[in-house]
Amino acid sequence: MLNSNLNPALKSSSFDVEKIQKWFSRLTSGIDLWLILAAGFLVYTSLTVLRFSEQTYGYYEKQLEFLIAGVLLMLTFSRIPYRFWTKKWVIPIVYLSNLGLLLAVMIKGHAAQGAQRWLSLGPITLQPSEVSKIVVIITLACWLRYFPIRSFFDIFKLLAITIPPAFLVFKQPDLGTSLTFACVFMGMAYWSGATLADIVLLTSPGFSLILNAVNIQWWHWFLGGIGVFLLLFWRVKDWNFFIRLALILAVVGANYGVGTIRPELWGHLKEYQQKRLTSFVNPYADPRGSGYHILQSLIAIGSGGVAGTGLGKGNQSQGAFIPERHTDFIFAVVGEELGFKISVFVILSYMLICIRALIIAFHCRGEPEGSAMAIGLMCMFIFHSFINLGMTMGIMPVTGVPLPFLSYGGTALLVDMIALGLLQSIYGHIPKPKKDAWNS
Repeated sequence: MLNSNLNPALKSSSFDVEKIQKWFSRLTSGIDLWLILAAGFLVYTSLTVLRFSEQTYGYYEKQLEFLIAGVLLMLTFSRIPYRFWTKKWVIPIVYLSNLGLLLAVMIKGHAAQGAQRWLSLGPITLQPSEVSKIVVIITLACWLRYFPIRSFFDIFKLLAITIPPAFLVFKQPDLGTSLTFACVFMGMAYWSGATLADIVLLTSPGFSLILNAVNIQWWHWFLGGIGVFLLLFWRVKDWNFFIRLALILAVVGANYGVGTIRPELWGHLKEYQQKRLTSFVNPYADPRGSGYHILQSLIAIGSGGVAGTGLGKGNQSQGAFIPERHTDFIFAVVGEELGFKISVFVILSYMLICIRALIIAFHCRGEPEGSAMAIGLMCMFIFHSFINLGMTMGIMPVTGVPLPFLSYGGTALLVDMIALGLLQSIYGHIPKPKKDAWNS
């Protein structure tokens, strides 16, 4: 009798558990929970730091408003099939509108801290350079959908798409974001069929610029020129001889030309950009000037120890010794007030986001636009997190690149949430394997 009385209750309890499981399964269908958890932890950390800071009064409320808008954008983009953005009639409108916004910034944008990057649209202040990153990724994915990479020349077509927005962003000036385009371009090109040799050839003028800055001897240039010559001759061996010769001369000439005009290119950088690059080499040369940012950041991270000084109790943070503590150097605040433990979780969260994006790209290799888009978004997150974290720890120059989901900034947070929504859209539309007798 006792067993018969308990069985209905047990059955009812089991039924309720099954209902909850089915409801949760429907709710999370097509959602990568690891992405949500990682991004959620980063945003929560950001809001916590902003809330307990006396130096960032009012930023907490503003960032919370942007977060609400960002969540809505993420949900919207996650439900729109990502293929919609790669349709032939959609992408020209998006790409040209983006170029129009970048041109409008140069004409009517308002400046702050020596850079003209913002555009006022009524009560909203927009930073089009942040939006441009998503637009370029979508545009490159669209191009790869219809015109896959089959030869070395096809890579130049991708480069032609990337250069206009990158150049307009560089002129604002915004060196960090313009370098993001280069990282995204190389990652998407390599993933979509370009070889490592292709990437080396395309980036060789940049390396020539760097090598020239450290006074490389003439015979190094000679050996490097021979190397580029042989690499090109081997890579494009299926082309006509005269076309190969012209291409070889063009690339070798670009390497030599970029190296020789290095002083002129250096002169086109803003004074603060030059100081940032020189202070990266030796921040102690000017500890109260160009090296101040890096040194104060290192002091803050080191003073935090394992457990941190506590929220709102950091001497470097609350004493306003750290410049741009709510944006570029927010990780230094995390390191000081929350300590090494939380800093490790922050780094692991970025690693998790990038790994999940790579897994999503692998799972949809059969759909080139979705796979390439996921790789482009991964490259964007890798570049921003690596550069910003390296900058605060003194292993990278100060470039003003925000830390995804963590740095204060409305447009940056909205773009990060859109990127998260696109990854969710790709994940949700990955072709599922057909059920069989074993997994039905």
